[in-house]
Amino acid sequence: MQIPFNKFNSFYLKNKEKTLSKLDKVLNSGKYIRDKEIDFLEANIKKLTKRKFTITTSSCTDAIFLALKTIDIKPGDEIILPSFSYIASLSPILMCNAKPVFVDISPETLTLDFDLIKKAITPKTKAVIFVQLFGYSQDLSELKSFLKGKNITLIEDAAQALGSKVNNLNGGEQGDLSCISFDPTKIVSAFGTGGIVLTDNQEYYDKLTKLIHHGRNKNGEFEILGYNSKISELNASIINLQLENLDSILDKNNNIANQYFAELANNKSIKLLKPNLNQFSTYHKFVILTKNRNELRRYLYNNGIETKIHYSTLLHEQKLLNNFKFKVHSLQNSEYAKEKVLSLPIYPNLTKEEISYICNLINNY
Repeated sequence: MQIPFNKFNSFYLKNKEKTLSKLDKVLNSGKYIRDKEIDFLEANIKKLTKRKFTITTSSCTDAIFLALKTIDIKPGDEIILPSFSYIASLSPILMCNAKPVFVDISPETLTLDFDLIKKAITPKTKAVIFVQLFGYSQDLSELKSFLKGKNITLIEDAAQALGSKVNNLNGGEQGDLSCISFDPTKIVSAFGTGGIVLTDNQEYYDKLTKLIHHGRNKNGEFEILGYNSKISELNASIINLQLENLDSILDKNNNIANQYFAELANNKSIKLLKPNLNQFSTYHKFVILTKNRNELRRYLYNNGIETKIHYSTLLHEQKLLNNFKFKVHSLQNSEYAKEKVLSLPIYPNLTKEEISYICNLINNY
């Protein structure tokens, strides 16, 4: 068998007629930015995440950057984040000339350790970027309450968390500002790129509406220094179509994950990243940890299976940081994870036979 890590065109191929109809409608309207489809998308996400305000951006990287600008992050301000994450969690901090402070993760969740966040806080700490990973959401209630008492903003990087739940809290529901991605790797995606910022704070929302459109206010005056960060009506229409099918997509991903769990359950050489009883995962990624990660990956590749490593280089190790000031706390668990994590194929049209083929190879190895 030849099994790719993902098939980005699978939704289109299954829903080709509906997709083309949506695109044709937008193209015929002549309205390509900030029209009905974007309004509908923002309303859809607002309902799904139980937030008061949503505003689309051109990417999740922009969403995080604009979230930082919304809370007036200045040069030298300290922002806590994990080193075990994608570059988009870091680059917006550097764009603000703020100082990244890298804190270790929990070995169970692979997300920031609450106790270590508390120990890393200084008078210069202005925000924490909590990255929800691999389609899971962690309950941030305790952390949010603690940070509020310190006047520190919680930014939820929920790029991978749309559709997930924990203790009846939705992915993207918990941050003072939360950011979601619609890039092609995500459960719900644009046929290109896109993002969205979520908040319950009217003041934040009012500022965001200016920042995404060159700083323009409701009177058409350019009031503050802003940016040009918008998603197109075409992409919004495609995302809306996927949201109509979200339950089906998540159901299929969960069925695939459950088959993986069942067929790999007795393998003592790997650790499975599994949800707790209070969590519902979208399985944006299906992740295992193993000592022989690189050798296993090579073996799977030689047998037609494409896998990915998230993340083989920690953020504080990136060459980009040679030109910036930053802080690094002990990252023992992050160092362990980067050597052991392997992501297996998972997408709705992966067949039972293909999953069994992958699991048999892993178990035999």
